[in-house]
Amino acid sequence: MPGSEVYVGFDLGGSSLKASSFSLDGELQERCSIDTQKCLRVEDYLNLFSEAANSLSSTKHLKGIGVAVAGILDLDAGKVVDSPNLPILCGVPLLEMLKDSFPPTPIHMMNDANAAAFGEYFAGAGEGHESMFILTLGTGIGGSFVQNGEILQGVSGMAGEIGHMVIEKNGKPCTCGSNGCLEAYFSSWALARDAKTHAEQHPDSPIGSSDEISPIFLAELAVSGDHAVRAIWENGGHALGVGIANIMNLLNPASIVLVGGLMNAKEHFLATAQRAWEANSFEQAHNSSKVLLGKLGEWAGVRGAIQPFVVK
Repeated sequence: MPGSEVYVGFDLGGSSLKASSFSLDGELQERCSIDTQKCLRVEDYLNLFSEAANSLSSTKHLKGIGVAVAGILDLDAGKVVDSPNLPILCGVPLLEMLKDSFPPTPIHMMNDANAAAFGEYFAGAGEGHESMFILTLGTGIGGSFVQNGEILQGVSGMAGEIGHMVIEKNGKPCTCGSNGCLEAYFSSWALARDAKTHAEQHPDSPIGSSDEISPIFLAELAVSGDHAVRAIWENGGHALGVGIANIMNLLNPASIVLVGGLMNAKEHFLATAQRAWEANSFEQAHNSSKVLLGKLGEWAGVRGAIQPFVVK
C-alpha cells in the first residue's frame, strides 16, 4: 500500500542506537532508542538494528534505510575506518552486512555528524539558512558544515572533525591518540573522566556516591549545588566556546547549531561557552554567526540519515 511506505533512519553512536520511521516526505512517524553499551561483537550490533526495526510497527513497506554512524567512514567500501567510540566495528563491512539483514531495501550510510547536519539543515534550526555548521555533543563531539544544501566533505571525507581540533598544545589525552583535542575537554567521556579524577582525589565527594558517572548524574549534582561538579561543567563549557570561536573565525557560517545528549544540561555550560566564543572570535564573526539550539535534539542524525531518499 503506497500510504504505508516508509523510510527508516538509524543513528549508531557510542551509547545507543536510535531508530525512526518517516513518511516519504520526511515526516516523523515512530521512534525508539536501544542501549548499545553491552554490545561485545559485530553480531550484537546487527541484532540491535533488526530489533530496532521490528519495534517500529510501520516498517513492513520499507522504501529505504538511512544509517548514520559515529566515526570516520570509507563510503565507497561501506566500512568504518576509525571510531574511538565504536572500536568493534572498525574495518567491518557494515553496509554490506546491513544489506544482508534488510534485503532488498536500498541502504545509504553516512557519518553521524553529517547526518545530524542534514537533519537540522532541512528540517530543524538551520532550515532556510544558506550555511550552517553543526556540533554534535554526546559521547564524543562531531561536526559538519553545510552550504547551499551540500556537505563539505573534504578530499577524503574528513572535513568537519571538530572534536579532534587541538585546542591546547600537549593537553589532555584523547581517545583518538592525540592530545589536547576539544573532545578531550568536553564530551560525555571527558566529563566522566574529570569527575572520576576529582572523586579519587576527594574520597568524600558526592561524585563517588554513584557507580556510573553519567552526564545525567553530573547534571543532578550541579543542580544540587556541588561546586566541584559545576566547575567541571564550566571548564568543559569554556573549551566548547573556544571551539565555537574557531568555527566562527574560520568559516563564519550563518548559524552554528548545537545538538546531542549533552544539550540536556545546557544550563550548566552554555553561558560559559558564550563568554569564551565572544572573547576568542572577531566581533564581526560572532555577531553574524548565530549560535542556535537544535530543534531535533538527539534525533537530528536519524532524520538526516534518510534525507538522500526524501521526496523533494
